[in-house]
Amino acid sequence: MPPPTRPRPKPKASKSTTTTISALTTPKLKPTKGSASHRITSVVLGSQLIPAWYTSSYPLKAISTDHDSYSPFPLAASTNPYPTSCERIYVCEHCFSYTLEASELLLHKPFCLLSEEPLGKLVYAHNGFSIYEVDGEEHTLFCQCLSLFAKLFLDTKSISYDVEPFLFYTLVEDQQGRKRIVGFFSKEKMSWDGNILACILIFPPYQRRGLGKILISFSYVLARGEGKIGGPEKPLSDLGQRGYRSYWTSVLAAAILNRKLKKPITITDLSQETWIHQEDVVATLRSMGAIGRGAPNAAGEPAGWIISRSRVREFVAAAGVKVGSGGIAMEGIMLDG
Repeated sequence: MPPPTRPRPKPKASKSTTTTISALTTPKLKPTKGSASHRITSVVLGSQLIPAWYTSSYPLKAISTDHDSYSPFPLAASTNPYPTSCERIYVCEHCFSYTLEASELLLHKPFCLLSEEPLGKLVYAHNGFSIYEVDGEEHTLFCQCLSLFAKLFLDTKSISYDVEPFLFYTLVEDQQGRKRIVGFFSKEKMSWDGNILACILIFPPYQRRGLGKILISFSYVLARGEGKIGGPEKPLSDLGQRGYRSYWTSVLAAAILNRKLKKPITITDLSQETWIHQEDVVATLRSMGAIGRGAPNAAGEPAGWIISRSRVREFVAAAGVKVGSGGIAMEGIMLDG
C-alpha cells in the first residue's frame, strides 16, 4: 500500500509569462543515507534506452506520491527502494520525474503538465530550437531531478540537490510541434570565481549535432549582458572540453582573420572582443600552434605573446574550422533590457 500523500498548499499566482506548475510546493528532494552507492546502469528517457556513464545519487527510496510533481496521476512508491548493481530507472522526458517501473512512467506520460510547454521563461527561439530559463529557487524539484539525470553522464558534476543558487537554461528542440529537452547548462546567480557557466550537457542521443555550441554561445551572450569576461567552471568534462575548444577556436579565428587593423593583436584585445577569458584565449591559440613568446629583452625579461595570423589561417584550413560559427542567431535572443 503506497504511503499517504501529504497535503499540498495552493500554488501562488504567476507573476510573469513563465510557465508555472501546480506542484511547486512539493517537498524538495534530499539525499538519503546510502544514496551515493546506487549503481544505475541504464535509464529510459521517454522512449529511449540510454546506458549510464557514471553513478548518480538518486534517492530512490523517496519515489512516492510526494515526489511526482508534474502530473495529477502520481508515480506510485516503488516496491524495490534499494536498487541492485544492475538497476534501470525510467525518467519522464518533460519533467524528469523518475521511477523504477516502466508501467508507472506510461501512466504518468498522458498527464504530465510539462508535455505541452517547457518549464521556465523563454529567452531564445530560432530555427526550431529554444532556450528556457528556469530558476533553481523557484522550481527546485525540477532542477534537482534534471541535475540527478545529468549526473549519470557527467563525472565532474557534484551539485544535485542544492540548486537554489543556480539558474538553469534548457535547450528545447521542436519537431513538428513536439517539444523535448535535449540538453541544458546551469550557472551560479553570483559566482565569486567569475565563472559564467557551472555545468553543461547535451543528452547522449542528441550529441554530435553541434547543439553544445548553442548553449555555450548563449552563456557568453548572458555574460556580455552582465559586462563579465569569464569562462566555464573547471575542470570541464571531456565532452565539455571538446565543445568549448571548438567554440573558442571558431570565434577566435574569426576575430583574428577578420581583423582589419594592421597593428599586432594582443591577448587583451581578443579577450575584450570575444568576452573569452584570457587564459582560455591563450590555451586555445596554443592548441592551434598560433602563439609564442618573443625573444627576451636585453635584461633577460620574457617578451609578450606573439600571435601568428598565418598559423591561424593554416590551422583553420587543415582542420576545416567553420570560422565565426558561434552557434546562435542574435535575432533569436529574447532577453529583457
